[in-house]
Amino acid sequence: MQVRDSWESEKPSLADKTSKLLGETYTLEVDINQVYAYAEDGYAKTSPGAMIHSYFESFVYHLGRYLETYGDDGKKSFNECVSTRKITFEVDDAKTVHYCGCDIKEGRFRILAGETYLGTNINDACYYMVKAVEAAEAATGGGGLSVGAKGNVKETVDKEFPDLEKQFSEILGTKITLDANLEANYAKLKTVDGFNDASFGAATASYFSGFASNLTYLKFKDDDMMQEGFQEACDKSIIKLEVVDALKHGSYNDVIFEDGMCKLQVWPVKSRLI
Repeated sequence: MQVRDSWESEKPSLADKTSKLLGETYTLEVDINQVYAYAEDGYAKTSPGAMIHSYFESFVYHLGRYLETYGDDGKKSFNECVSTRKITFEVDDAKTVHYCGCDIKEGRFRILAGETYLGTNINDACYYMVKAVEAAEAATGGGGLSVGAKGNVKETVDKEFPDLEKQFSEILGTKITLDANLEANYAKLKTVDGFNDASFGAATASYFSGFASNLTYLKFKDDDMMQEGFQEACDKSIIKLEVVDALKHGSYNDVIFEDGMCKLQVWPVKSRLI
């Protein structure tokens, strides 16, 4: 009775909320007997239906937060990764999580409870939903930015670059175009230990704003000869950010003129991009 009243009766409403948020029909699934086998004294033992409802209710809450942050890109990535359109609650007998967590496995999104922590920290299980989606994206071997990187780029690079290009054009006396080189740089960085997708755009923009500050400090804006020298060396009027395997000069980053462009080169291990 407790399972029927607390979970089965609430399941259709939560499934409907999930489907409306994602624009696709999703089902919610749990093997109650399998889960209950891990229940110890306390909440999980006395109120299994209410506990299961809480896990799925928390999932819906975090799904809403995820979509608010990552928008249509996040929805598209989630739907592509969760190909079965199933959200499941399972006990993690593989010991990939401690108290709780989530992942995407074989096309289903799994809300996970630790083997000996059923009913513990329920609201935290789907806190890192974006990490689950990013891991599933990476596992497919597909190219392009992850959903977290895309979201950060939209909030930083896309918003800041128009003003930065205006700044550079005023400082250097000619129209300048900025090339964030996002796809190539991301491909170099995504396997580097410590790389954070969620700050990729912010770190990218910071290199360009830092370079603008350096040019201002060197008084390029008030020196025709310095401006002309820069324009000759950078005849394509493009400033580009490149992650490289090795620097020609310096230990952290470098500025070189090559192929008619000014290139801000960084070494991934010691860059602000991770």
